[in-house]
Amino acid sequence: MNDINLSNKKVVDAFFVALETQQFELLKGIFTPDGKQLNPYAPEGFPESFDGAEGIYKQYSGLTANFGQMTFPRKIYATEDPDFFFVQFKGEIEIKAGGKYENDYLGTFRLKDGKIIEYTEYFNQVVMAKAFGIKL
Repeated sequence: MNDINLSNKKVVDAFFVALETQQFELLKGIFTPDGKQLNPYAPEGFPESFDGAEGIYKQYSGLTANFGQMTFPRKIYATEDPDFFFVQFKGEIEIKAGGKYENDYLGTFRLKDGKIIEYTEYFNQVVMAKAFGIKL
């Protein structure tokens, strides 16, 4: 893995560290100002994207109202393109009202100039729907 791959891999990992440590302000520094998170399997009523570094920050910083500790055991896979990574991860999230939300994910990260310009999150909709009483 070359220096650019290693540097970009650290940026991708920093996304998860920001969530796990609940230092959401770090997201503003690792996404480009016009960065996006795409949610192609978003259930009805859930945004299909979070737009801009500020929008991504607002989405994640609002999670603390309902969720406690979050961990994301992960495997980060580099590709031939030093600006594109796959991440296989599990979400283990404490629900403040009681219980845990656990789901399996695959994320793709596209970077530009050392910052995330696009993150796409794929997850098991059925698990999410059952955990939160969402109709699919």
